Amino acid sequence: MLTVHQKIACIIGFSAIFLVVSSNILVNYEQSIQAKPGKGNPGKGQGKDKPGKGQGKTKNDNVREIQPKDEPKDEPNKIQVETDIYKGFAFDTNGNNVSKGFNFAAVGDFGCTSNTRKTVENMKKNDPELVLPLGDLSYQKSANCWFDIMSPLKNKIFITLGYHDVNDGQAKLDQFVKSFELDKPYYSIDYGKVHFLVMASESPYANGSAQYNFVKQDLEETTNKKDVNWIIVTSYKPFYSSPSKHTGEKELRSVYHPLFEKYGVDLVLHAHNHNYQRTYPISFNPNDGSEPIVKHNFITNYNDHTAGTIFVIVGTGGESFYPLDGTAPYTATQLDRFGFLNIEIDNGNPHTLLTGSFLDNTGSETRDYFTIKKEIQAKDANILPNSETE
Repeated sequence: MLTVHQKIACIIGFSAIFLVVSSNILVNYEQSIQAKPGKGNPGKGQGKDKPGKGQGKTKNDNVREIQPKDEPKDEPNKIQVETDIYKGFAFDTNGNNVSKGFNFAAVGDFGCTSNTRKTVENMKKNDPELVLPLGDLSYQKSANCWFDIMSPLKNKIFITLGYHDVNDGQAKLDQFVKSFELDKPYYSIDYGKVHFLVMASESPYANGSAQYNFVKQDLEETTNKKDVNWIIVTSYKPFYSSPSKHTGEKELRSVYHPLFEKYGVDLVLHAHNHNYQRTYPISFNPNDGSEPIVKHNFITNYNDHTAGTIFVIVGTGGESFYPLDGTAPYTATQLDRFGFLNIEIDNGNPHTLLTGSFLDNTGSETRDYFTIKKEIQAKDANILPNSETE
């Protein structure tokens, strides 16, 4: 017969076993309820059509995921840009030994319009040996359209990068860099006794920057080349401008115009403002950089090489025009016409001649015309200033 203490121990033991079994049954029941919410009364945050807070649709929600064919599933909200790499567009340098003469075309602010196509068609008819796109080549997320339009001029192109080419997304920038095999956005080439220096106004350019050091060294070396008669620079942003949407870049001109004077730069080509503007030959004014010194204020036929550098904005490739709200005192001519600047180089002896013509998209009108003539020595091509003017 059990003692009182033994009876108490048995009761406690049976009670403990009952509690454990009951707890397990309750846990299993709650788990089954959570796994299978009732048809008519879903749990909080678990409606059929609206996932609960923090519960995006997943494969376990039995909701069919619909994805566009070309859109990655891991970035459904990111805009995907299809960009192609275009081989064979970069300028072929095999013709560097041109000795007599050639022509090249320059224009910027293309876009992808009917005016753009007309500009390119007219450039093609003019049969340039080189083509200098001056920046803002494409205003779309991809440059595919620009490459397609420019295809008749492939193998002749070396580009200057503009704002939209650099800042409209890495995909488009990479497209230009890879297609033209650029290791940096500023560079130079020699062709037909002309030295072309391409600057990158969307990259750091202050005094002491990598670009500044490159430009300075490049110009120093060029002055010692005996087979260079002309130095032509491209820079997307203009140094000077008549009143329009964009003003001339103060830092660019204050840093580089004195450098260009020192090393005898003849011509600087820009875009950015969607119009055409050409200055007289001008010298930098250290007292007021916005008011350059004009030595000869006649429209064309420049014979005095020491008179200064000519700056030309050719933002007329096809994008809509920016209004011209006046004429700067250093501007020789300005207009709002779609078209391009054609430059002819005649490497004669003892004279060498540069002729510039702005050809509008009618195909029959020359809207601007100017010449620069130099005397050279046949052996070493040192430039001799000619004091005569026409």
